Amino acid sequence: MGSEGDCKHILIVDDDPNIRRFLSESLRLHGYEVHSFVDAETALLELEAHDFDLALLDILLPGTNGLQLCRKLRSLPKTKELPVIMMTAFYKQTDHIRDAREQYGATDYLLKPFPLKTLHEKIDALIGAPTAASDTERLSIKGSLSETGLPRILHNLYSLRATGLLHLENNNVKKVVYVRNGYPIFVRSNLVREFLGQMLVRTGHLNDEELEKSLEVAKEKGQRHGMTLVEMGMLTPHQLNDVLHSQVLEKLLDTFSWPEGSYQFMQAREFKQGVTSIDLSPANLILQGLRDYASREQVLKILEPNLDSYLQLAENPLYRFQEIQLTANEKRILASCQGEMTLSDVLQRHLLSRKEAEPLLATLLSTGIVVGRSEPGLTAEEPGCSEAEDLRARRESFLKDYAWMMEQDYFTLLGVSESAPRDQVRKSYYSLVKKYHPDRFFEQDVLLDLRDKVNTLFQRISDAHETLCDATAKARYVGDRKRGSSRSTTNLETILKAETAFQKGIVLFRIKKYEEAQRAFAEALESSPNEAEYLMYQAWSAYKANSKSTEVAINTRKNLIRATELSPKLSLAHLFLGYLGKDEGNEKEAQRRFERAILCDPNCTEALRELRLMGMRKGKSEKEKKGLFGKMFS
Repeated sequence: MGSEGDCKHILIVDDDPNIRRFLSESLRLHGYEVHSFVDAETALLELEAHDFDLALLDILLPGTNGLQLCRKLRSLPKTKELPVIMMTAFYKQTDHIRDAREQYGATDYLLKPFPLKTLHEKIDALIGAPTAASDTERLSIKGSLSETGLPRILHNLYSLRATGLLHLENNNVKKVVYVRNGYPIFVRSNLVREFLGQMLVRTGHLNDEELEKSLEVAKEKGQRHGMTLVEMGMLTPHQLNDVLHSQVLEKLLDTFSWPEGSYQFMQAREFKQGVTSIDLSPANLILQGLRDYASREQVLKILEPNLDSYLQLAENPLYRFQEIQLTANEKRILASCQGEMTLSDVLQRHLLSRKEAEPLLATLLSTGIVVGRSEPGLTAEEPGCSEAEDLRARRESFLKDYAWMMEQDYFTLLGVSESAPRDQVRKSYYSLVKKYHPDRFFEQDVLLDLRDKVNTLFQRISDAHETLCDATAKARYVGDRKRGSSRSTTNLETILKAETAFQKGIVLFRIKKYEEAQRAFAEALESSPNEAEYLMYQAWSAYKANSKSTEVAINTRKNLIRATELSPKLSLAHLFLGYLGKDEGNEKEAQRRFERAILCDPNCTEALRELRLMGMRKGKSEKEKKGLFGKMFS
């Protein structure tokens, strides 16, 4: 079916008002006409009165749920062929994703969290791209913090993997939260007490006299205050790193104490680079904010609508792999949420530890880790949580798994036989999802340089599941295998060959055989073109082998910047960019890159040494100028 004219109409049903606003505004800017509703009943009335080109339904709706609504649409002549996309944050339900298609008639589905770009692509594929999309307008959502609290806003931004700036204002206090892919990473503030120098005085790192002196030096040098403090010996690089992280985190957590105010989120593709990252999951930030900064009245405002609801752990992939730092008592409180007690019952059971229970339960409800049911439910399986692992061990373990798994056919990959029933295929799939979901690797910038491999492996696991659960697709796949047309994406030999070439390049690089090193790194890059370290060393080796070539210098800068994009915390890439700027006489750029290297790795002694030498040269130059000035007028 279709609507009149070129304008395409989309119906959205989701009980979260903020999510509806984000989705509606995003699709409107993309060129669609959007109508949104809180429940199935009101949506059905609208469907009877108007024509739509597509329906976007959340599975968990009050009353008639999204799956039931989808089945109802399929039973009506008017909407029998209407494309329907289901949105869900759940991997395992009694009615799971495959059943959403086969039993309820869903056309496609989106697993939360999903980026808005993915939503646009799916809709465009089903009903065609709109003709009136805005090329200049960016998604902008405004609201009141008294109506939509900060916990819910942060959760919604994570649900939609949003990137942009979240402006918060309360009276004369203004803050801007940088959000990348749903993660708050940095905060700017106009509060004087939140400036770095004031914080250092407040924490006893500096006295007022030292603060004033260091600010003067920083102003004279045109340098960041933090780096000036390191050069003056008032802070070590490690202390600066710790203080900057504490400063940014405190700025954000303080906003949880605001009982009212306004917010505006403005979507962006990218923003300022080189900021000090918070490195905490949204769920963990929300817990800390509600636990340590919000008033009890703010916490109770979140809890009150759910007092009579039965609390049950939700199998929610949004936060399945994110660490939430709980005390021993908080873990006991969480264990009470098994669908057998209401929120009031849980609070009563933990009456003596109410100060811990209330903010914890408010966090769990705000993030959907725990859901409130109108009736007692079955005991839920406790969500898995990943333990901290040594980065090198995780890297080696993943590369080994990746090489083997990408080489296997779909049956071997999922560990099932060709005659395995669909339920067994699904069970094996969910087991692999727990271990290889990208969130497990990227929640705290872990293994970012392997991003492409992680996403590729997860996609192959998903493709195997899709194929083997569909009888027609499975038969076609089996036939292709028998004809020998199955493809081999990668193999262990290729991975090991790349790693061997890389290690050979490192040895050659250390003994300054740069041309040979460059060839070894290039060989590694042939197999793994998006490995940040391979790219960084190949670029720098090429430059060291021929530093006088302008073309080589240009390519070196381009490739080093690309390496920092692939792995933002790769300190050596920033160090090499600093050396490049220094060689070209661009001292300002060199200083900026050396500073960034230290922020990425406080143990980067080469960058620290360069900054100190630059400081000494500037000091000597200033003295010479003053001496010459004095002679001229003596």
